[in-house]
Amino acid sequence: MKPYPIHIAALMGALLFTGCESEAPEVDFNVTADKTEAAVGEPVTFSISHNDMLLTVYNGEQGHNYDLSADFILAGKTEQDLQDNNYRPADPEVRPYKCDLADTEAGSTTVKDNLLEVRNANSGDNLIGSEASIVNDNTINRNAVKITSVHPNWWYQAIRVNTNTKLGSNKTMTLRMRFDKDYLSNIDNGTKNADITTFPVVIRLGGIAENETDVTFSDNTVWDIYWNPHTAYTDYTVDLSRIIKAWEDGTGKKMAKLAYAQFLFTANGNVGYVGDFYVQKVSFGDYDYKAFDTGEAISTNAGPGVVTYSHAYSRPGTYKVVVIGSTVSKKNYGNGGYKHGYAGRVSADEYKYGKVLKTIEVTVK
Repeated sequence: MKPYPIHIAALMGALLFTGCESEAPEVDFNVTADKTEAAVGEPVTFSISHNDMLLTVYNGEQGHNYDLSADFILAGKTEQDLQDNNYRPADPEVRPYKCDLADTEAGSTTVKDNLLEVRNANSGDNLIGSEASIVNDNTINRNAVKITSVHPNWWYQAIRVNTNTKLGSNKTMTLRMRFDKDYLSNIDNGTKNADITTFPVVIRLGGIAENETDVTFSDNTVWDIYWNPHTAYTDYTVDLSRIIKAWEDGTGKKMAKLAYAQFLFTANGNVGYVGDFYVQKVSFGDYDYKAFDTGEAISTNAGPGVVTYSHAYSRPGTYKVVVIGSTVSKKNYGNGGYKHGYAGRVSADEYKYGKVLKTIEVTVK
């Protein structure tokens, strides 16, 4: 009889790829705690018996709450859901700042809710009512703050934007302004200067550092911001990220909240903007979102057995401790195997998963 080794090998290969789909190992584990009531600072130890799987612990503290994790919030969401929606929790302390001078009556000496000030940068005196005023700008028939710049080389007329918000990912500030003239002048005699077209903008910040409550002002800033005067209302936008970094370098602290930003429109030697200009709106930042809460991976490199996890709680309360045990199958090949269409690709659909959650409540007094 003639042997058929090639046909037998082909049949065995087909069986390997089509007849034996790998399943995820059964999840088998248990969790116990040495106590479910503890004092603040007292360790609670959890014993986890397992059959060689992936283990993750959410201890229930801030930042490690399973109900705020991606695993919980995104469960059951389709790919289209994830593309169409942002499921991250909003950060209530990050609020976009908006100041519209239309909300302040003409003739007022303060801006509504003190959202914006025009100050003497040296003495701190309010300049609205003297060198600045709230007026109706007839070019747009809306109120704006008009500032009369006479001595930009004196570095004293400061626009102070009182943001008072926690920093988020968006650190862009925009001032909507117009100038009566589109050129700079010689400060001494008022003649037009045709050679210099931009004036320096100096921005300094008052911030609140992490774990502090007092506002710290710093002179540290950047020195490469220049703007052109435009006679039509224009959005003058600046990313404060570099200036925040300068504040942090100068103070040796990490800024948590931006209390205010102070703008000075200065001069190039004896050339600067001289005349009236108007600020109609100011905005800063945007709504922001917190990161998903995370769990802590527990090593099971030693194989099946018992592992322990200990945690001491820093505040009283009731904490939901969630332990997740998960397993994953071997790769399930398709489309004729790894060499046919799958080389260099990894897809979650090629694996099967098992997952079980165990929950223990711990009361801390």
